[in-house]
Amino acid sequence: MKKLLIVTGELSAFNYARKIAEQLKEDAELYGVLLEELDGVKTIFNARKLTAFGIFEAITKLPQIRKGLKTIKDFLQTTKPDAVLLIDFPGFNMKVAEMARKEGIKVFYFISPKFWAWNYKRGEKIARLVDRMFVIFPFEVELFKKFNLEATYVGNPLIDMVKPDKSRESFLKSCNLKRSPILLMPGSRDSEIKYLLPVMLKTAKILKEKNPDEEFILPIASSLNFNHIKEIISSEAPFIKTVHGKEAYNAMFYSRIGVIASGTASLEAAIAGLPHVVIYKLHPLTYLIAKRLVKTKHISLPNIIAGREIVPEIIQKNATPENIAKSLNFIEANAKNIKSSIKKEVTNKLKGNAIKTLCKELKASL
Repeated sequence: MKKLLIVTGELSAFNYARKIAEQLKEDAELYGVLLEELDGVKTIFNARKLTAFGIFEAITKLPQIRKGLKTIKDFLQTTKPDAVLLIDFPGFNMKVAEMARKEGIKVFYFISPKFWAWNYKRGEKIARLVDRMFVIFPFEVELFKKFNLEATYVGNPLIDMVKPDKSRESFLKSCNLKRSPILLMPGSRDSEIKYLLPVMLKTAKILKEKNPDEEFILPIASSLNFNHIKEIISSEAPFIKTVHGKEAYNAMFYSRIGVIASGTASLEAAIAGLPHVVIYKLHPLTYLIAKRLVKTKHISLPNIIAGREIVPEIIQKNATPENIAKSLNFIEANAKNIKSSIKKEVTNKLKGNAIKTLCKELKASL
């Protein structure tokens, strides 16, 4: 039986890994660097020890990152898997690609590093290290052709995954909500909670003062300490309903509008048809460096796919509670038009069955 090492870092990538493992565990011996244990997968390192966002935030993780890379290197040299499947998480996974290449192990990559947003020349390095790229945005296929790397558009997994698992009435009742709430999603990393949660709580307070009947819901990502985050919210803004991350898709479908951290969650919200504002804040020095590197006009995936601003983006010093509250008022007043634009210019450009297509390709390539 072929051996495959799956390496993930972020929560969204782990969710994909879960689906991939379900389909491959009968056909391959699976190993993983994962956030949680998965049935049919032997975990060699806990990915929770690796995640951070931003250059300065990542410094605190360096000892664990080094330990993780050494563990993977030892595994590649001793177990000799037939291939590695890297899912997103480029800062770490490109190093894994280098190690696998040196050992003569096939490198498959699912969800390409966004070199087109940061550093176009990085595409050359990716092409040297990766045997086959599986992309989730159609435009990426042509970009990789320029570097003579075989890239296959398998579809976007979120099209199949972003679905509610209960009715609107059931969801509102279970959360003790009287009406469709405002959704708050500060991210799944500790560093995002540090910079984004306080501003979201202050925004909620402003809106609550103007309308005492307003209701809010905040799903807490499974990668975070639920009780710790809930305690913070209960202390600062006890009127906000908190739920486990598994309720995030229900919240996206049944909320009226939302405030969402830039990242996968914004695209998920777009697929759910939720009008929302995207916000982001970083360590000031990280932001200064990122501002020099970023090549795209927009930071949120819905806007990048559409090629224009469909959902408002408020970043760094502009991401104040007052500005966010004003943006939400605009979004609510224009919700119908925003929903229409999201469907026409974002979700209609993507196709489903990505995980099924990916697994079929992987079985043929192993």
